[in-house]
Amino acid sequence: MNTDRTKIESETIDWLRPVMAFMVICLHAQLFYIDEQWSMNGGVFNVFVIYLCKVICPVAVPTFFFISGYLFYKGLQKWDYGIWKSKMVKRIKTLLVPFVIWNLIALIAFPLTRYAGSLMKGLPMDNLIEVIQDRGFLRLFWDRTLFDGNSHSYINILGWIIPNGQPMDTPMWFVRDLMVVVLFTPAIHWLIKKTGQVFIAVLAVLFMVDIWFPVSGFSIKATFFFSWGALFSIKGNNVIESFRKIRIPSTVLFLMGLLLIPLLWDKDRYLFSLTLRLFIIIELVFCFNLVSSLIEKQRIRVNTHLKNSSFFVYCSHMVIVASAVMWLVMLPQQQTGIIKTLLFITGSVVIFLICHFMYMFLERYCPSIAAVLTGGRNNKK
Repeated sequence: MNTDRTKIESETIDWLRPVMAFMVICLHAQLFYIDEQWSMNGGVFNVFVIYLCKVICPVAVPTFFFISGYLFYKGLQKWDYGIWKSKMVKRIKTLLVPFVIWNLIALIAFPLTRYAGSLMKGLPMDNLIEVIQDRGFLRLFWDRTLFDGNSHSYINILGWIIPNGQPMDTPMWFVRDLMVVVLFTPAIHWLIKKTGQVFIAVLAVLFMVDIWFPVSGFSIKATFFFSWGALFSIKGNNVIESFRKIRIPSTVLFLMGLLLIPLLWDKDRYLFSLTLRLFIIIELVFCFNLVSSLIEKQRIRVNTHLKNSSFFVYCSHMVIVASAVMWLVMLPQQQTGIIKTLLFITGSVVIFLICHFMYMFLERYCPSIAAVLTGGRNNKK
């Protein structure tokens, strides 16, 4: 039975990877609709986007952090400097190399993506040389958002200015923050060993109230969800077995949140953000329970091709592909709410499929390039 649970746990993680990558695409697709004010009174399309992109999809990257934390410590019988050092060396290949390469690709593709963006948004083109001179070449790999005229910072409940910028390839903020948090894995391991769930509970509260160090790349989102995932592997607990103990309350709370939280969007944006953070935690548990249950009942199964391409899809979709597809999607004039909704879904699916088949092509004909771009995640050698 324990072997079955471990297998289901592994398959659940593999099934969730491409789904969460698709959710990230949806999150980014909405950014192209700069003229939308996003109101629950704004019609079918507005309501759809608020439910999908403001409430449901924000669980995607936290789920990736959770899985990363769980897998980082999984199977370890002991913990010492040698193990930590070997894992850091491995992360150079799996995290640092793809991080640098994808940001270089985004930098090279910058003129094309900005041209597509200027067509859609009616904004003047940015000059790449001026951008590099203004921000600094290396800065673009860590936080390039200031060249858009928006620091992407926000003020938390304590009045602190919290940086929220992204590197040149927008989705790579996940890899950036993950690289930072893995540096603290010895401290995370020690704190979990000594305090267990107390440490995770403290991080959960800090995440929900959004109080953390105002340092770009060192986020409470990464630290909490990575540490939460780490808790299960360090303590030797199966994620599926643990989450199923709270299956009923988590399902009820998920459905309640899905119904009620969007109603706060127009009324109280701070309360919306606060309840959304709690909802993300609940939704993560719900997703693991739902998917593991469907896998156990053989209603769904892992698609190896989609699983293998998920990291590539995540990294590549904002480099030219999303701008080009969304420009075509938004090209028809005077779209009704239903048409906009259908085109939004179609555009997101097309972006996913283009990136997926790009990876399939590389994996078949240029496996070495595919391995480098994905950090050797699916290297069959």
